[in-house]
Amino acid sequence: MFADRTPQLPLRITFLLIPGYSMIGVSAMIDPLRWANRIKEKDVYEWEIVSLEGQSVCASNGLMLESVRRFADVESTDMLVVCAGFDPQSHESSAVFGPLRRLAQMGTLLGGQDTGSHLLAAAGLLDGYRAAMHWEHLNSFTEDFPDVEAVDDIYEVDRDRFSCSGGLSGLDLMLYLIETMYGNELALAVSDELIYTHRRQADHPQRMTIQARFGINNAKLISAIKLMQRKLEDPLSIGTLANQVHVSERELERLFRKFLDTTPATFYRDLRLEQARLLLHQTARNITSVAVACGFTSVSHFSRCYKARYGRTPSKDRVAESYSAS
Repeated sequence: MFADRTPQLPLRITFLLIPGYSMIGVSAMIDPLRWANRIKEKDVYEWEIVSLEGQSVCASNGLMLESVRRFADVESTDMLVVCAGFDPQSHESSAVFGPLRRLAQMGTLLGGQDTGSHLLAAAGLLDGYRAAMHWEHLNSFTEDFPDVEAVDDIYEVDRDRFSCSGGLSGLDLMLYLIETMYGNELALAVSDELIYTHRRQADHPQRMTIQARFGINNAKLISAIKLMQRKLEDPLSIGTLANQVHVSERELERLFRKFLDTTPATFYRDLRLEQARLLLHQTARNITSVAVACGFTSVSHFSRCYKARYGRTPSKDRVAESYSAS
């Protein structure tokens, strides 16, 4: 996509900051552009920060970035990046959707950083496209927007749309932009200046491997955990899990106790509760819907398990999270 466009230089990139955006995510996208200009000894990229009200915008870490103008006043730009963080649903509005749709009609390259893709999708601008989404939001994003092909890659470029999953993934995306426009040599030079020696491709996994996260190397145990992660809504019985990884149920119990100091059933339940907590904090789904989505057939049982794990009932934990985020 990027290589197909030959705009009059410098390439103009507009960053729309939604309150609660990730500071590191925005910085990771802008700094490669700055270094590309310095190495090329001319401005091949130009960027600006805008907001809905044209005022400074607070990031999730409490720091502020100054906006140069209102989003509605952006008449044209080559690329627009929507940068958002937690709770993008609360920012769905005509003030966001109207300018986005107008720029899309003009042929602007549109992208989302972190949950910025949620707002693009809510505006109907990602239907039929592939889009990367942060792993914490991936399941809810998939359910909310079935016409979008959500992927768990670190970034995605699909025709005139692009997206990155959050954190440092924007750095990898911008290095890809630089490479497609000016070649691998400049992209490598920018990486060197940023002391970024392990540049990642788009399909690089977002999360650490199971081996690294849990400190295990047993192939049967890893296979069992992968099956659990894939079957959160319709949990498998421990006997079925053991059968599918070709060990006895007793042996599977032994492996979990030896390497993880827990039982398969407890480990599986905790995975489902972690997913439930993400859904409670990041979606407006009711408690019953969350319970069912995480494999609990009884809401009362779900609430008891949740409170035992997190010290609060699902409803109280949701309220507490909303208060801390405000």
